[in-house]
Amino acid sequence: MVATGYDTPYGAFCRPLQFLRTHLWVGSCANVGCPSAMQDGAACLLRRHLSHPELSAALSAAERKVFTDAYKRLTSRDPKYAWTSGQWMTERTGGSDVSLTETAATYQPEGAIGFACKQGEIPLGPWSINGFKWFSSATDSEMTVLLARTAAGGLSTFLAPMRKYDPEATTLTGEPKDDGKALNGVRIQRLKNKFGTQSLPTAELVLDNMRGWMVGREGRGIHEISTILTLTRVHSAVAAVGGVGRGLGIARAYALVRDVGGGGRKRMRLVDSPLHMRTLAKISAEYRRLMLVTFYTSYVLGVSEHSLDARPSPALDALTPQKKLVEPLLRIMSQLAKAYVCKPSVALLFSCMEALGGVGYLVNEEQEYLNISRIYRDTCVLPIWEGTTDVLCTDLVRAMKHARGGADSLAALDEVVRKAWGFEGRTGRPAGWEPVEKWAALKSKIEGTEQADLMGEAREVVWQLGDILASVLLYVDAGTDGNLVAKEVFLRFVEDKFGVERRARGSTEDELNKDLAIVYGHGGDVTAKL
Repeated sequence: MVATGYDTPYGAFCRPLQFLRTHLWVGSCANVGCPSAMQDGAACLLRRHLSHPELSAALSAAERKVFTDAYKRLTSRDPKYAWTSGQWMTERTGGSDVSLTETAATYQPEGAIGFACKQGEIPLGPWSINGFKWFSSATDSEMTVLLARTAAGGLSTFLAPMRKYDPEATTLTGEPKDDGKALNGVRIQRLKNKFGTQSLPTAELVLDNMRGWMVGREGRGIHEISTILTLTRVHSAVAAVGGVGRGLGIARAYALVRDVGGGGRKRMRLVDSPLHMRTLAKISAEYRRLMLVTFYTSYVLGVSEHSLDARPSPALDALTPQKKLVEPLLRIMSQLAKAYVCKPSVALLFSCMEALGGVGYLVNEEQEYLNISRIYRDTCVLPIWEGTTDVLCTDLVRAMKHARGGADSLAALDEVVRKAWGFEGRTGRPAGWEPVEKWAALKSKIEGTEQADLMGEAREVVWQLGDILASVLLYVDAGTDGNLVAKEVFLRFVEDKFGVERRARGSTEDELNKDLAIVYGHGGDVTAKL
């Protein structure tokens, strides 16, 4: 999955392709998406240091060798050669507040005896890292990126292999190990007992002379780790819509076969129930909206990494900012998508579980394809890790108020909203839908309010911004080909969120057919009645 974002010939579209594959995989993958996300983030970080002329020139020969080897493994398709990665930030003292990090790194090159990997003679790092990491997911990965404090006082980012070459390494029973590998100064104190993601080992780790390499300049750890956070937050949003997609697929299939009482001793399938189909249509419409926000973010990520080889289609051109504003837009979108998508996805999955009644509540381990309860538990972590909703809303407000980059981020949003609203497609703009005016008012509020005064309303700011962006994405989606389902979803959203006058309801049969089209994508007569 991760390699798709690095070795495919699709340029800016390699990221949407990667995440579409990930989206399909989420419901069945037993949470391997977590180490894959951190693997992706670590690969992106190392690629930047290896390819950027100034950063690459600062690398020593040993650093270049280590970083190149790790990057090749992180982006490999060979399961015998490829690595996944951990990302260790959380400690007992601070949780998401990494400023209280206690783990310390000491420069001791004389202690770097031996190899991280005998094959290729990859050396151990010159830094000795000691401390305690309280919540470390993907404990079984082959490497990690972590934060530690140096003698200079600031936080720095380090790359460390989980294992090192040790010809005297033994198993727990005292037998010599065939691979000659031992843990690299890491001891698992205990595994966490969690509400969900139980297939993913999460541990408390004691670090005792873990050897590692500093990534970037000393004291710039937050800046370096932000590259990884950008990727893992996009992965979180993709995992959220992937979970909802699987839950909705189960609920749709169940509605086709479940018989219920229809009154007067009649039986009916759930698919013929106007109320049940209206419920599934609401879930489907929300899912479509969150999908657009998520995969638009993946597209912005792709454009930040690759130039567009050709002029995009009119619809895509309406959503693509000028090159200098892509990075500022990505800073906003990665945080917005994580907050705006992950939080409601939990409620949507619960609604999918409820749509199955008691069957949905069961832990269907013997029928894993029906096990929405497991997917629900796993999805509950997504609004929490890689930054809770409040942390993300705080970070997003700070980004928009930043003295140097804030103006560019606002300019990027301004360009996207205005260009998207100006898109002349096959769907008209309903009276009362005024995203440009709503954005202008929100932008004025952001610019004119002190950061400290804005923080109490950070969630409202993020959700207003998310709704504005979602509305223009739905508009462009509907106008691209005139798809009647896309148009119906767009109109329902702006009627709910933007005060657009509601259309008169049709007959029960007509409304049911609309909902069926939204839920199942029916063509023919059903679509024609929209």
